[in-house]
Amino acid sequence: MKFAAIFVLFANAFSAGMMFLISLLISRYGGKEIFGFFSVILGLIVAATPVATFGMDAAIVRFLPVYRSEGRGSLVGRIQRFVLFFSGSISLLGGLGLAVLLVNFRGYDWGIGISTGVCLPLSVVLVVSQGIIRANENVSIAVMPEAIVRPLIFSICISVFLFARMETVSLLSIVFSYAVALIFSNFFAFIVIIKKRYVDWNFESRIGVKDIRLWLNVGASVVFSNISISLINQSPVIIAGIVLSAFDAGEIGAVSRLAMLVSFALTAVNSIITPFLSRAIIVGDKMEVQSIVTRAMAFSMFIAAPVCIVLYLFSPVLLSAFGADYLKAVPFLRIMLCAYVVHVAAGPSISLLNISGLHKVTSRIMMLWTCLVLCGLLISMTVYGISGGVLVAAISTAGYPLLLAVICYKALGIDTTIFSLRFLLQR
Repeated sequence: MKFAAIFVLFANAFSAGMMFLISLLISRYGGKEIFGFFSVILGLIVAATPVATFGMDAAIVRFLPVYRSEGRGSLVGRIQRFVLFFSGSISLLGGLGLAVLLVNFRGYDWGIGISTGVCLPLSVVLVVSQGIIRANENVSIAVMPEAIVRPLIFSICISVFLFARMETVSLLSIVFSYAVALIFSNFFAFIVIIKKRYVDWNFESRIGVKDIRLWLNVGASVVFSNISISLINQSPVIIAGIVLSAFDAGEIGAVSRLAMLVSFALTAVNSIITPFLSRAIIVGDKMEVQSIVTRAMAFSMFIAAPVCIVLYLFSPVLLSAFGADYLKAVPFLRIMLCAYVVHVAAGPSISLLNISGLHKVTSRIMMLWTCLVLCGLLISMTVYGISGGVLVAAISTAGYPLLLAVICYKALGIDTTIFSLRFLLQR
């Protein structure tokens, strides 16, 4: 697990760095309006992806270790096939709806609409494919399509368009480049799945209604949690684009993208520990669960603290790279950095709750929290502009992980917060 954590950390760092450079290129050579629109579109795709997966990617990670431990090998192939086709079908409909929305209601041409619509099913299939690979405890390979292939191909395509159009990029070229990057990412993921034979394609093995109902029951709870998290992360950009302006959306998008770098280590360990947590919970080893969570917290904070300090000190330099107009957002970035430090300090609470069977409790809390955040963002941005939106975004980012950490301790007796580091000293 240590090697996987280090590899995933560097992969996520590579992804974050490449996406940051791409954002700079788009902002510099595409202009404020195009960068703002791309931030909104990217936010919509990220927020819509967990809806289309219906939480099935998390259901795979949860049930596969159970089926293997119980010797029910036939169900392993069934759940993987079902999730791929179920999520793929929903995402195709969602992508078509997104394309129609952009063309008929926002006035964009069909090239932009289709390119954007295609990104949704590609993103959904990629997430599910990663879930299948991760469920087989191959977390190092699972992160490569999204964290390495996607940003690398995206940056190459943007660079080609910049060279071909003499240092300018259009909105169509940006969205098209992102779609191409997702195609290559999915191609890589499917090569791994086929080569390793992770999916049993024997269609003679029928899927029972009872099994589907069980998977959907878990998926329904997880999807609401995932939707809530996506909305909490992306809604400041989306609402800024609706209530304020494209430039404001781009500004808060730049702030969010930089601040999220603090939590990329926590994101990495969340993707790693779920199969190990599932196995420990199956055998009822509470000490092992606490050990996994504590080590995940130590690793996350070890990375997050210095990253936050560097970003805090060099905020003016980093934001000025987007353009001189972004310098006024320095206080906003520093507020969000503090919020993400608290976010990381709360630990991997949501992963633990979903894996341990408390997914329904998690989804209810997250849905209520998201409703409050959306209302708060709408009101604050309408009355106070971008400054009010950033304040609400910071409170929401720091607040819900702390709440879930308290529930973990009360319901499971597991401390996911930074205070769990005391267990390392007891060894």
